[in-house]
Amino acid sequence: MTQKRIFFFAALIIALGGPLLLSCQHGTGSKADTSGDSVNWNDSCFALVKHALNYYNHDETDSLEKFAAWSMAVCAEHNQRQWYYNIWAVLAEAYVWDNQFDKATDEAHRMQEEAEKRKENYGLFLSYKTLGVGYAHANNHKEAEVHLKKAIGYFPKGATPGELFYCYNTLCEEQLKMKHYAAVDSTLKAWQKEIDRHPVIPNDSDAAAYADFHYSFHSSRANYLLETGDYQQAEAAIDSAAYYEGTAGNSVLNLIAIAQQRSQLAREQGRIEEALRHSAHLLELARKSTDSSNMSLALEEYARVLEKAGRFEDALKTYHRLDELKDSLTAIDQHDRLNHLNKQFAVNELQAANAQLEQRSRFTTGSIAMIMGICAILVFLVYNSRWSRQLEIKNRQLQRERNVVVAQNKQLAIERDRAEAASKAKTAFIQSMTHEIRTPLNHISGFTQVLAMPDIELPDEERLDISQRIQDSTLHLTNILDDLIQISDLESSSELPPAKNYYPALIVAQALEAVSPSVAADVALENHCQVPDDMEVSTYPHMIQTVLARLLDNAAKFTHLGSITLSLTQEDDKLHFSVADTGPGIPADKREFIFERFAKLDSFAQGTGLGLSVARMIAERLGGTLTLDTDYTGGSKFDFIIPISFKS
Repeated sequence: MTQKRIFFFAALIIALGGPLLLSCQHGTGSKADTSGDSVNWNDSCFALVKHALNYYNHDETDSLEKFAAWSMAVCAEHNQRQWYYNIWAVLAEAYVWDNQFDKATDEAHRMQEEAEKRKENYGLFLSYKTLGVGYAHANNHKEAEVHLKKAIGYFPKGATPGELFYCYNTLCEEQLKMKHYAAVDSTLKAWQKEIDRHPVIPNDSDAAAYADFHYSFHSSRANYLLETGDYQQAEAAIDSAAYYEGTAGNSVLNLIAIAQQRSQLAREQGRIEEALRHSAHLLELARKSTDSSNMSLALEEYARVLEKAGRFEDALKTYHRLDELKDSLTAIDQHDRLNHLNKQFAVNELQAANAQLEQRSRFTTGSIAMIMGICAILVFLVYNSRWSRQLEIKNRQLQRERNVVVAQNKQLAIERDRAEAASKAKTAFIQSMTHEIRTPLNHISGFTQVLAMPDIELPDEERLDISQRIQDSTLHLTNILDDLIQISDLESSSELPPAKNYYPALIVAQALEAVSPSVAADVALENHCQVPDDMEVSTYPHMIQTVLARLLDNAAKFTHLGSITLSLTQEDDKLHFSVADTGPGIPADKREFIFERFAKLDSFAQGTGLGLSVARMIAERLGGTLTLDTDYTGGSKFDFIIPISFKS
């Protein structure tokens, strides 16, 4: 859960701790108050809000959806409008943090329309606040500013201030992102007036809650002053934030924000040793947090301080750690989104399948009832052999209809399995491509920035090493794109290029020469070509070399000791190539899996899992086969057999 979401949750809990509106104490009594019912509906509906917040706090949006519909109906029935709107707002906010922005805006607009009809300011406040938070989460800063200002304007007098201060905090953040400094200054002044009405009184029951509100104000003010370069006032604001945070209970997340601000202030003022102490403390606090985004923030600040201190090598290492962490967070986020999309896809598929089955079931049931009625009439009208004949005909017809239904169900199951397979393939493609393309791009970008920094003086050996890494990453990225283009060409084109007269023995020699730089020093590369050097055939040398390159590259990648052998024999009108290695081999249950697209026995190994898939597609396009020799026990052995025609 992000720090902003936790702040919203805390503000809402504090807001619900007292009366939401003064009018709630007078004009919105429950039915229990007027009818003599012993149930206290105000307290009961408040309990429903807390239950909804529990679902929200644990990211159980599906359960919250069902609970919200029922609990809102209970609140409306007993005239508990404040709790009714609170549950509605909790559901809409849950959609925001679950990245279901369309659902969130739909709920907020419906809440707004209903509150306008009833002239209920609290409902309008919550609807505009939800829209503002949603637009902020979607990085639409301008719309977020517009709706948060409207929310503040509708905040009811007499309500507890937690959610109002949450709006001010988010509004300041969005205005800072747009660099609207005059607007931030105006928002802070308005916020100051509101915060001064709620002083922190020692030993008061609300002291911790109000101290948290004061911390939030001074922290936002410190960010504004740091951004505008007013470092003297910024330091005073940070000290105030730290003082109130100590009163509020020293939340780790808030201490992280204070440490980051102190480090940034010292860094901007050139107090490097102090900045190093604060940034090191920031890293220590981030390790205690369960939110990985805090570690990302800490690493970024620490790298900037190291760079300012002239410790460029340490800064570079820290930036690498930061890139790896961001890649990990991006992968997790994409994985969550893919899971959500796959879940929605499965639900839609099942709903469609159920609808079709229900329709067919109704049709079949009606047909059976009609046939049984006809049979019953025949029993009472006719007692002869013709009755048996008609009944037999009807039974056969019923059986055919049942067979049709069974066949349709089987076809539906096949289509569902295909859809699931397609969904899994898409998921595998996105995950594999995201990782494989992002990694070389990050390397190229990061190392290029290092070479471009005018202040860094690198030894020639280290500069040469960085240049080589850039070239390796570029080559890796090019190979990925080449694989994708080759698959696209093989699938879109059904015609082979014109055959050429070529020497098979030369193909073998060229393939071994091409792979030799990639072979480990302790591995022998052997040529077992058993066809004459001058034998010339009509074939497709470039496509054959592509298949052999894939097989030899795989062997070189996994063989670190022993040998790699490329063999060629002639079998009638066919050429039989084989690539054998002394590597770890392939498990028996994975011998067909490795030819599937994106299949990788080691998910952390470099590569897209397309090499063997491309090789088999080429072999089949040439009218041949590519298989794994299951009888070979010395490692792995692939057999590539294609038909040929001899030069006339």
